[in-house]
Formats: sequence, C-alpha cells, structure tokens
Amino acid sequence: MSRRLARMRSVKAAVRQRGNRIAEHARADLAAHRAEGDARIEVTHGRTDVVVSLVDVAALSIEYGRVASTNSRGRRVGPMQGLYIMTRAARGG
Repeated sequence: MSRRLARMRSVKAAVRQRGNRIAEHARADLAAHRAEGDARIEVTHGRTDVVVSLVDVAALSIEYGRVASTNSRGRRVGPMQGLYIMTRAARGG
C-alpha cells in the first residue's frame, strides 16, 4: 500500500515541492550566516524521495556547534554555537 502511495504523481510532486522549499529556506539561512568557506545546500531527487543536505567538511559543526579545542595543526579553535540550518529549514523556517 505505501509503495503504491509513494509512487503516485501527486504524492511525488508534493514531496519534491516540500524538498525544494526546505532547500530554499536552508540556502537563505546559510547565506545569512556564512562568512567564509564552501558550505552549500544540495538537493538529491530519488524515485520517491528528496534528500536536502548541508555539504561541507565542517557540516556537523555548522549544524550542531562545537566545543573549544586544538586542531591538528596545534591552533586553538574557539567554541561555536550550532546554527541549526537544516533543522530550522525542515521545520518550516
């Protein structure tokens, strides 16, 4: 039943629309906070789903924050609160 439902045109269109809306919110939020780096929002369309991703080497730190630490080059890195870009986008703003 759920497989049949997931493949209906109207359901696929609604899923794509919601995924694109999440990506728009996430891109706007990321642009407002990004000072440097190559972080970006990617959208991958499957047969029945859409995956919206924050792509960056520091994606987890951007989303959830980090504690103060010393990096592999011996440089002290300060703490940072998470921006929760994907979380807020998925919740609608």
